Amino acid sequence: YGAYIPDPKYPKATLLRTYLYDIETGRQEVLAEGPNSMDYSARFSPDGKSIALSRAVGGNSDIYIWDIANRRSTRLTSDAAIDTSPSFAPDGQRIVFNSDRGGDQQLYVMGADGGGARRISFGNGRYATPVWSPRGDLIAFTRMGGGEFRVGVMTPSGGGERLLTNSWQD
Repeated sequence: YGAYIPDPKYPKATLLRTYLYDIETGRQEVLAEGPNSMDYSARFSPDGKSIALSRAVGGNSDIYIWDIANRRSTRLTSDAAIDTSPSFAPDGQRIVFNSDRGGDQQLYVMGADGGGARRISFGNGRYATPVWSPRGDLIAFTRMGGGEFRVGVMTPSGGGERLLTNSWQD
């Protein structure tokens, strides 16, 4: 889970930290932190051994994988754009995320190792909060544009986009 916490080292700043909470023991720990970084938008891998998350450092946000057993993170994206909202495919082999690397906030799919990122959304508006369906045949997302928030789905290749709702409250 994520939490805003005042940082005594930086009294005028508030850091966003991501915690790992063990339900059985009640133990909680900060996954990782650095002096000017914030971790957010964390999601477990299907096997539960790692966590994909966004880490903002110096105003730039990239995707990282946190290995739970080894307590180490690996940076997957290294782009001047804002890369965020990672979500694993059910087989753990791919990750969908949103990024403004193409100039506008769109959806991208890459390998779970960070390779081969390719854009899959091309509609008008900004795409966000992607998540894989349990079967892996669709990606759900929100699309913002024209004063509306819409919920939609598309295939992992970007085809068959369908907007399921049409309301400013979605």
